[in-house]
Amino acid sequence: MRIILTITLFLVSLATYAQQTVNAQDIIKKINSGDNITYKNITVEGYLDLTDLRNRRHTESSFDFFGKGNDTYESSVEVSLTFINCTFTDDVIAYYNVERDNDTFIAHFEEDVVFQNCTFKRKSEFKYSEFEENADFSGSIFNREANFKYAEFSDAPNFSKVNFRDDANFKYAEFPQGASFQEAAFMQLANFKYTKFRTPLNLKNIQFRGEEDFKYTKVDGQSFTSYLLENR
Repeated sequence: MRIILTITLFLVSLATYAQQTVNAQDIIKKINSGDNITYKNITVEGYLDLTDLRNRRHTESSFDFFGKGNDTYESSVEVSLTFINCTFTDDVIAYYNVERDNDTFIAHFEEDVVFQNCTFKRKSEFKYSEFEENADFSGSIFNREANFKYAEFSDAPNFSKVNFRDDANFKYAEFPQGASFQEAAFMQLANFKYTKFRTPLNLKNIQFRGEEDFKYTKVDGQSFTSYLLENR
């Protein structure tokens, strides 16, 4: 009887684990099927490549001085993404470049994007991504570099209480409707060089524990330093 009980508990434990773990490819399949994505308290296993969607299109071709091609391919996430208290064990990719062919792959987001209280254990790449609706990364942890270089946010994104444990790259990013970095913690390089902000900009209790770069950063067209002096 004790053996049967032990086996039953083991099977229940396996079922519970299976319910809490989702394969990244299953998420891509749902996106391609037009299903809104909503997950809470789960672990995403595998490489989540948002640039490799069914609607991916070839958008640009160019050649360098030596005649080497440079092609750009773009995918659009046409559904909303909601991840709350989730852990990503592998890379979350909305951008990558193949050095051998010099081809670039980018994902854009047409609906709300929510990564709330999530943990990114490995790479997170959102370089060049366009966020057309709400973007909420509040309370999340980035263990590796968070790359938002050249990203464009149509609405005011929420990065409040985010813990950037490695470099945070917002170089050339644009925030035309403002942003919140309230209580965000930057443990390594906080790179906002050439970033363009509009108000309202919430920097209350922001923490910089590593290096910071606000060279050429603008807030409402004025320098970031001038903005801070006027808004202490």
